Amino acid sequence: MKTCPGCGSSNNDAARFCADCGRAFTARTARSEGIKARRAESAKPGATVRTTDLARALEKKLGEMQARRCADVMFVLDCTGSMGGEINAIRDAIIDFAETIRAEGVRARVGLIEFRDRLNKEDHRVLNFDGRPFTEDPNLFRTEVSKLKAEGGGDIPESSLDAVLLALRQPFDEKASKVIVLITDAPPHVPDVEANSVEEVAKALRRAEIKQFYLVIKARDPESQVYLKLLEGAPGMAFDLGEGDDFRERAENFKRTLMSLGKTISTGTK
Repeated sequence: MKTCPGCGSSNNDAARFCADCGRAFTARTARSEGIKARRAESAKPGATVRTTDLARALEKKLGEMQARRCADVMFVLDCTGSMGGEINAIRDAIIDFAETIRAEGVRARVGLIEFRDRLNKEDHRVLNFDGRPFTEDPNLFRTEVSKLKAEGGGDIPESSLDAVLLALRQPFDEKASKVIVLITDAPPHVPDVEANSVEEVAKALRRAEIKQFYLVIKARDPESQVYLKLLEGAPGMAFDLGEGDDFRERAENFKRTLMSLGKTISTGTK
């Protein structure tokens, strides 16, 4: 029915003039009536249910899309005597790091391998989180990292390449983006107990289908630039670890690096 804007009488939808007062129905009147009709329709109980169902369907679809964006992030951390600042930083910033990734709609699990110098009889170790090498609980991760000590190391080169190979053997979720983050202030032993060359490790990264590989190293140190060859095995980039012997200053710098790294991982996770 069409309501006359002049006298309020009801008329047939096809009427061009009001049957009571004779007022002409303009195109504007017709549009107004159409809008009122749609509003009235949407106000009905059944329409409310349909709108709610649509919102739920969209929310479910969004959840499914986000669920597909998963990342398993394995930190490979140099825990020798000079790395106290970085150990403290990763302990203190891991919750913010995880939240940074989660805020971008990525579900992340994190793990950590500590390494020193295998040629100095200091073997690497995978942290354990309730019997697993990965956890979705950043608080549990923080608790285990707080037990790490910066000590040992022997000579300057460390067993970083062997530690990366150990990381490749961890049970990454096949549905997740496999991410490795190597953090060290020293060049690698070449050869080491297991790794014979940087090129060999780069090939291993490629075979393992690592989706993202990040270096946090002394990027301006000529001896550490050998790590850049690892990026031939997996997509990624290098972050500068920073200089100086002040652990607190280095810790603050590394916290900022972790936040940048979290955003980069989120962007790279498909």
